[in-house]
Amino acid sequence: MHNWPMPEEFVRQSLELHLFWARIMKEHMIFLESGFMGKDQMLIQEADGFKCQFEKILHEAICLADGKISAKVLKSGELFTNMTLRAEEKTQDLTCIPIATQLTVDTMNLRPAKGHCGCGCGGHGHGQDHMHGPGMEDGFEHGHNPGHGHNPELIPPPWDQAVVEQVKALNEKAYSCACALYDFTKKVLEEIKCCNIFSWNFPSIYHHQLEETEMYKKQIQSLKSCHQMDPTHYMVEMQKFWDHIMMEHAEVMSHLFDPQEKDWIKTAQEYAKEYERLLSQFSNQVQLPNLHRITNETIALTEAFKQYKAVGTEGILCCRLRSLILPLLADHLLREAIHYLGILGMPLPEFKGGKG
Repeated sequence: MHNWPMPEEFVRQSLELHLFWARIMKEHMIFLESGFMGKDQMLIQEADGFKCQFEKILHEAICLADGKISAKVLKSGELFTNMTLRAEEKTQDLTCIPIATQLTVDTMNLRPAKGHCGCGCGGHGHGQDHMHGPGMEDGFEHGHNPGHGHNPELIPPPWDQAVVEQVKALNEKAYSCACALYDFTKKVLEEIKCCNIFSWNFPSIYHHQLEETEMYKKQIQSLKSCHQMDPTHYMVEMQKFWDHIMMEHAEVMSHLFDPQEKDWIKTAQEYAKEYERLLSQFSNQVQLPNLHRITNETIALTEAFKQYKAVGTEGILCCRLRSLILPLLADHLLREAIHYLGILGMPLPEFKGGKG
C-alpha cells in the first residue's frame, strides 16, 4: 500500500471517480424505476429519490472538477459519449422519468487540469491511458471551449486546502449514499426472489448493480483511507472485476435483443464466452509476463466489444435495432467498456499494459 503522493492526485482521482460512478448509480435507478409495476409506487419513489441524491453528488463533483481533472478522462468517453445527451432525451421521452440532462452539458464544458494534456507527453504523469470513445474528439471539442469566458488564473489550484476539504466531504456523502443504495437494491432483489414483486429487470441485473455499487464503495474507502493498492495487484483485481462485468453485459444483452436479431444475439454470446475464458486465466497466481499477455488480449477484446456497443447504441437510438434496451442503458454499457479500457491502459512498475 502507498500513501497519496500529493493532494492534487487525491482531488483528481476523487473527482474522476464521482464523475463516472455517480452518473452510473443514478442511471441504475432510472433503469430500476422503469422496470417497476405501477402498483409499486413506494419503490418507484425510493428509486427516484436515490436518482436525485446521485444527481446532487454528480452536480457537486462537476462544480469542483473544472480545471482539476485529466484531459484523457474528459476526452475518453467514459463520462459522456457523443450519444449520451440524445440517449438521455430519448429515454426521458420514452419513460417520462425526469433526467437532469444539464449535468451532461455541464460535464462536457469542464476543462482539464494544467499539465494533464492527454497527449502522453508527461505533465503530471496521469496514470490512465484512456482509449477514445466513438466521436469523442468531436464530442469533447463541441462541449469544451477554452475561451468560453473563464479566466484560468481564477481557478483555484487542485491542491488548495479548501478544495481538498470539499472533496473529502463529497467522498463521505457519496459513500453514505452508496451504502444506502446498496441496501435498497438488495431489499428489492430479495422481494423479487421471493416473488413478492415483479420487475421487468432480471434479478441478475439487480445483482450486477450490487456488485458495481460495492466497487464504488471500495474505491471511495480507498480514497478516504489515503492509501493506494499495489499497482500489479490492483490491475489483477480490476481485470477480474471488469471481465466479470463485461461478461454479464454480454449475457444480458443477448437476452434483451428481439429474437429476430440473431446476429446481435450470437455476437453477444461470443463476447460472454471470451470474457469467461479470460476470467479462467486468473484462477491461479498470475505472473507478470502472463499478466502482460492477458492484459493485451483483454484490451483487444474490450476494444472490439466497445465498438459493438457503440454501433448497438446508435442502432437503438435510430430505431434500427429491435430490443428491450433503453437508449440510455445502451450508452451506459458503452461508457463502462470505455472506462475499463482506461484501467487497462494504466502503467505498472515492471511492465506496461496496453499500448506500450
